[in-house]
Amino acid sequence: MATPSLSQARSHYNRQRRISAAALVAVRRLFQRRAPLLEIASTVSAYQLASASASAQSVAAFAGDIAPLTAPAAFAGVSSAGFPITEPIIATIDRFIPAPVEPLPDAWWADAVEFMGAVEQLIVSEVQDAGRAASQVEMTARPDWTNYVRMLNPPSCARCAILAGRIYRDLDAFQRHPLCDCVMVPVTSWQDAHDEGLIVSPATLLERGQLRGLSKADERAVRDGADLGEVVNATGGTSAPGITKGYRTDLFGHRVKATHYGTTKRSAWRKANPSRLVRLRPETIYDIARDHSDAIRLLRLYGYLK
Repeated sequence: MATPSLSQARSHYNRQRRISAAALVAVRRLFQRRAPLLEIASTVSAYQLASASASAQSVAAFAGDIAPLTAPAAFAGVSSAGFPITEPIIATIDRFIPAPVEPLPDAWWADAVEFMGAVEQLIVSEVQDAGRAASQVEMTARPDWTNYVRMLNPPSCARCAILAGRIYRDLDAFQRHPLCDCVMVPVTSWQDAHDEGLIVSPATLLERGQLRGLSKADERAVRDGADLGEVVNATGGTSAPGITKGYRTDLFGHRVKATHYGTTKRSAWRKANPSRLVRLRPETIYDIARDHSDAIRLLRLYGYLK
């Protein structure tokens, strides 16, 4: 089996985007007319089925087949965690008030924008996850494909950009954050994926202004040669697995931004710097550096540059 072309992969992505966008519109209308919760759940299930069907068909088409091997109905009505889809919907609504089963009453939330934002984020993520799960099952059912790549759809967040340049085995989990719109595309090798244009480097995204989620100091550090993974992992404001929040602390009478990432006893940076009190983040490094050469020295000292 050949690696899909960029146009094939883009067509797959655009189809998934249209389905999730339609699901969003449908759910908004249901909440506007205060539809019963069970009707909302059945509507989400229908769009999950559409997403799973489209994904399985796309992967089958990549392989040159007409009919997919996957049963899309298995991914409808089920959350990404394996529970009935009603469970995460109720849990999301419960953040504001216990969710009623009967027709929803007049707006009961204190902030309608925040409430609908939470609901919409959940719905889009669950619909997209149904498609991704179906893609992975369809790939696994075809032994000629054992790898996939994460295809970005710029602009993209820095976390996704780090993961996009890797080859994953077909059974590896697809890491994603809420509202992540990346898709998995089966490939024969990293080189084929690169040649087909399925992989874009973080440096290229940064140059094009398509890399989101970085502060000005983070961007400057990456342009100065810092490892994007180290910069992102040292950044605060995220609770994604494996990414440690940054923090502020006092150091020699100055308020600085630091990170817990890479500071455990077994980490390479801590072993190289056993006596350093904190690991500074790029923002502080640029604040205290005397000049560009000093900034490069500090970036290397604190593990952002090799």
